[in-house]
Amino acid sequence: MTELGGSLEQMGFVQLALLFGFVAAYVLALGAMLGRRWRTRAALAAALLATGFVVKTAPWVHGALLVVFTVAGIGLFVVMSWLLAHLVAPAPARVAEPAPAPPSRPPAADSVLPGAGVRPSRLG
Repeated sequence: MTELGGSLEQMGFVQLALLFGFVAAYVLALGAMLGRRWRTRAALAAALLATGFVVKTAPWVHGALLVVFTVAGIGLFVVMSWLLAHLVAPAPARVAEPAPAPPSRPPAADSVLPGAGVRPSRLG
């Protein structure tokens, strides 16, 4: 682990920019904020940035380990967030379905007003 810490101390701006770009693209590829086409592009960008980061890191094994630790850390964060949301949050209230409307019946003959529905004739 001390060798990995030494590699972290020796990283330059380019390596840190590649790592930051990888994390941002990876998160965008996982999330539902973008459409399917853009998530695919973000995943491709994340893979390319991770490869560039590993190639620029000396020795390359340390770069690969950092990428793996980053993916595992993001996965652990997602799992813990999901568990916290489902264990602590109250259950959603169930909405009762409205009662069905009674069947409609034609009005009884004695309840119709005399002259209702009769159209007045036009004069003229």
